[in-house]
Amino acid sequence: MNCKDMMQIQQLQDVLKLKAGESGLDNIVRWIYFADCLQCIQSEYKIENYIHGGEFVILTNRSVTDDTEKLMYLIEQMNKYSISALGINEGQISNELMNYCNENRIPLFELPEKYPLIDLSQIMCYRLVLEENSKNSVEQLFSSILDAKHLSRESVMAQARYLNINLDGSFCVAEFAFKDMGEDFKGDSLALGQNIRRIIKSEFSLHIKEDILILPQTGSILVLIPVTSLKDEQIREIVTRVIDGAQSEYGIIIYVGIGNSTDYLEDVRNSRNEAATAIKAASVIEMESRILFFKDLGIYTIISHVDDEKVLDAYVEENIGKLLQADSVGGGNLCETLESYLNHSCNGKKTAEFMFIHRNTLNYRLKKISEILDSDFENLDNCLRLKLSFMILKYRNKKA
Repeated sequence: MNCKDMMQIQQLQDVLKLKAGESGLDNIVRWIYFADCLQCIQSEYKIENYIHGGEFVILTNRSVTDDTEKLMYLIEQMNKYSISALGINEGQISNELMNYCNENRIPLFELPEKYPLIDLSQIMCYRLVLEENSKNSVEQLFSSILDAKHLSRESVMAQARYLNINLDGSFCVAEFAFKDMGEDFKGDSLALGQNIRRIIKSEFSLHIKEDILILPQTGSILVLIPVTSLKDEQIREIVTRVIDGAQSEYGIIIYVGIGNSTDYLEDVRNSRNEAATAIKAASVIEMESRILFFKDLGIYTIISHVDDEKVLDAYVEENIGKLLQADSVGGGNLCETLESYLNHSCNGKKTAEFMFIHRNTLNYRLKKISEILDSDFENLDNCLRLKLSFMILKYRNKKA
């Protein structure tokens, strides 16, 4: 639940009046916290013992709210531990507090003085617990599909129907990987994951009537996408909006890998592995796009399906191992030269221009490389073998 969701709770629509901090309405609310009673033991009061991030803090004690200096100090200290919102009684909100909340993206709500706070507590706690239970059930269902060796399809389908999730048709897994957390993001990685999860759910809800399975992980989020009614371009458009929204709101860079679709829940795990492989391969391919479908990996599709990694390493060693050793001992750039030459279709002029070296220098290096590898670059098979070796080397280095 975020602050915007909290305002839309039917029983609280006439209770929570937003006074400031509108830009922080996406802040995740983890729990509700009443700060008044602790003021009577100020000498022992330590913020970090009570505020852990994500709290909707209620402060109605006039001995605090009427003392602007005391109130501002208390809230500034709480804000260091990333509170989500403030609730203060009507007539107790100063302009200084409103300005502070606007500057720090803290939604500030005015509460009716005569409204029973016990009612507010019960309503909020019930909704938070209900939401957490539902979220946990969805995550557990997705985990069971990914991890179970022998799925009970009937049990899984029954649980999905209870959670308003349609598991009929075809699916693919998309992994949203966090590559860079912006300095502007306020909060921890857990809160970040919940915010990105909310963006994902919102964007897909515009196209899919039922809920979808979403599973936050360390550094990424997995999504099971129903593809029966969505084409690749539609998925790309939705994912692009998620990426743009995350960067715009939180300054975080996200890369997305999308596995192949499957009609069988038992094969969802394969799609998940393909999504992860696509993300790893994206950095090797050096694509401009942050979205990569596994089926578009080309030769990397074949490389990624070699289960015995020793086979890949042996292939690299057999074909360019001597060149790698020569560079390591001599401190040269023979591997870079050969890889660039192969990438430019063995065109010497284009390679020399790309590397900013004289054509004679390139020819000298190529002659030396040919001697080390005992290889003829005019032979197409040799060139393909060497190019594949460099591709495997990049893939293996990135995977490590």
